[in-house]
Amino acid sequence: MRQRPGTLTLAIDGLIFSALAAFAVIWANQLYMPPGTLTNFLEIRITLLNAMFLIVFAVLSTKCAGAFGLYQNDFRKWLSAAGRAVACSAIITSFVAVYLLLRRSPSPVGMILSEFFVSACIYQLGRLLVANRGLRSKRDEPERILILGTGRRAMKAWKELRIRYHGSKELIGFVDDRDPQMLPIELKASYACHVDLLSDYLLHNVVDELVVAVPMRSCYDMAQRAVSVAEAAGVRVSTLSDTYGLSFSRVLRDRAPLFVELVPKDEKLIAAESVKRTLDIISASIGLVIVLPLCVLIAIAIKLTSPGPVLFVQGRYGYRRRIFPMLKFRTMVQDAPALMASLERQNEARGPIFKIKNDPRITPLGRFLRQSSLDELPQLWNVLVGDMSLVGPRPMSTRDVSRFTEAQLMRRFSVRPGITGIWQVSGRSALSFEQWMTLDFAYLDEWSLALDLKILTRTVPAILKRSGAM
Repeated sequence: MRQRPGTLTLAIDGLIFSALAAFAVIWANQLYMPPGTLTNFLEIRITLLNAMFLIVFAVLSTKCAGAFGLYQNDFRKWLSAAGRAVACSAIITSFVAVYLLLRRSPSPVGMILSEFFVSACIYQLGRLLVANRGLRSKRDEPERILILGTGRRAMKAWKELRIRYHGSKELIGFVDDRDPQMLPIELKASYACHVDLLSDYLLHNVVDELVVAVPMRSCYDMAQRAVSVAEAAGVRVSTLSDTYGLSFSRVLRDRAPLFVELVPKDEKLIAAESVKRTLDIISASIGLVIVLPLCVLIAIAIKLTSPGPVLFVQGRYGYRRRIFPMLKFRTMVQDAPALMASLERQNEARGPIFKIKNDPRITPLGRFLRQSSLDELPQLWNVLVGDMSLVGPRPMSTRDVSRFTEAQLMRRFSVRPGITGIWQVSGRSALSFEQWMTLDFAYLDEWSLALDLKILTRTVPAILKRSGAM
C-alpha cells in the first residue's frame, strides 16, 4: 500500500523540482551569453507564462513521483526503487521538453534537458537514501556484545544492557576463566567460551564489542589477555564507567554512558570519517548518473552474448562482518557458482582465496569487463546505500572468510569495504593472499582522506594498464 505524503513534503518537493528546472535553463544559457548579460536575460525569462508553467510543473512532478511510489519510506528492493526514480526523472524531464518545444525556445534545449535530468536523478536518489526506513533499519542492526566476567559486575552490565540499550545492543554471551558448570543457571545458557578460547570464538562469530566487567585488581591478567585478543581482531573494547573507581551522582550516572571505550576514537578521525561518507554519497550519486548510458550498453551486450541475468549478486562480508549483496555485471556463465566445486583442485592461489588465471567459467565479454573493471560499475550503488565505500579493503566472499584461520584477519572488517584500494594500485590479482592482507592492514593503520585521494588518482592508470587483472 502506497503511503500518502504530507502537504509540506509535496510543497517542498514541487518547489525543488521547479528550482532545478529554472536553474537548468539559467545554467545552459549563461554558457553562451556575453559577460554582464545575465540580468537582462532573467528579466526576459521571468514572465507570467513561465511562472504559471513552474507552478503547474511543480504539481505534475509531485504527482509523477507519487505515481511511481517514491514517497514510500520502507523500500526493500533498492534496485527497483532506483529504477523508478530514474524513470520518474525521465518523465518529468519530458514535461520540460514539451514546454520548451511548444514555446519554440531559442535556448540550448539539449543541455537544459540533460542538466535537469541529471540533477533530478541525484535529488530523487538522495531523498530515497535519506528517508528510507528500511535502509536505516538495516544499518541500525543491534551491536553484538560479549561481556568479560560472570560475577557481580558482569550481572550489573547485563541488567543495564537490557534496560538502557534495549534494541541497540544485543548480548551474545559471557567470557570467563571459570568452569561453566560452577556458574548460576541463568548464566550457563549464555556462556560463550573460556577466555583462552576467545580468539577462536572471534574467528567464527560476529562480535562488535567486548565489555570488561571484572574487578581489575584480582582479574588484571585475564582482562589483559582478553583485551589483547579482541583489539587484534578489530573488536571494540569497553569497560563499565565505574571500573576504575569513578563515581557519579545518580542523575549523572543515568545520563552517562554505561560503557566507556578503553581507547576512544580521536574527534578529528570521527570528523574525517564523516567527510569520507559524505564524499562517497555525492560521488556515487553523480557517478551513477554519468555511467547510466554505459551500463545500459553493457547490460545489452551481456544479454546478447550469454544466457542469464545481467547482474551477479553475491553475499560479501562488509563493515562489522555483516553480509551484504554486492553487485557486479555478470562476467561468468550462468551456472558458475555450481561449477566452482569442480574447479577447487585447480586453484592457483595459496591461502583461503580462489584464483585461476584462465578460469573456464569467464565469458569472452566478461574477460574484457574484468580487465577494464567495468564489471564493478554497479558497486556505485553499494557505495550509495552504505554497504561499501569508494576506497577500502575489498569485500570478501563468505567462502573465503570461512577459511580464515586467524582471528587477527577479522580486523579488516572494521571499516567499509571499497571498490578500489591499495590492492587495486599494487598488482590486484597478481598479489598473494599474504601481500593482500598486509596492504589491507597498512591501509587501516595509515588511513586518511589524503591517502584515499592518492589511491583514487592511481586507480585509473592501474585500470588502463590492466595490471594484475584476471
